[in-house]
Amino acid sequence: MIAYVWDEAGIYVLNQEVDEGGPFPLRSTPTKPPKLTGTQVAHWTGSGWEKLASAPVPNAVQEPVDAVIARYESAVQTVLDAAARQRGYDNLFTAISYADEPAVPRFQADGQAFRRWRSLVWDYAHTDLNAVLAGEKPQPDLDAFLSGLPALELPT
Repeated sequence: MIAYVWDEAGIYVLNQEVDEGGPFPLRSTPTKPPKLTGTQVAHWTGSGWEKLASAPVPNAVQEPVDAVIARYESAVQTVLDAAARQRGYDNLFTAISYADEPAVPRFQADGQAFRRWRSLVWDYAHTDLNAVLAGEKPQPDLDAFLSGLPALELPT
């Protein structure tokens, strides 16, 4: 069986023989790309191939991976801290510090809710960023990324 492989930009790069029933390589499909002429290239859309007149020109300047991660993680932490401030805490750390303090039940409930939310948010963020870094999905716009964060569920 033949797997048709594309690169990070979705451009067809090679055929690879795979065992029938075996796993396909990352960024590949059993769907054969179209016949091409001249400078045309085949581009994988996620559901099929399309012909492009030529290969897209990559961005000349790319942000270093560490800088991308730092920017996204900083934005996530800003969202976490802002939510805690809206509830009357100095920051997320302060809110979470009440999670194991039973003296005032509403503070303890808030602390537990913020701690639970923090875990869900960072799991989402790191899973999404790792998928981007592995080339499994395109880098989302920062606002789109933040809009996908799990919702905070605070006690009433």
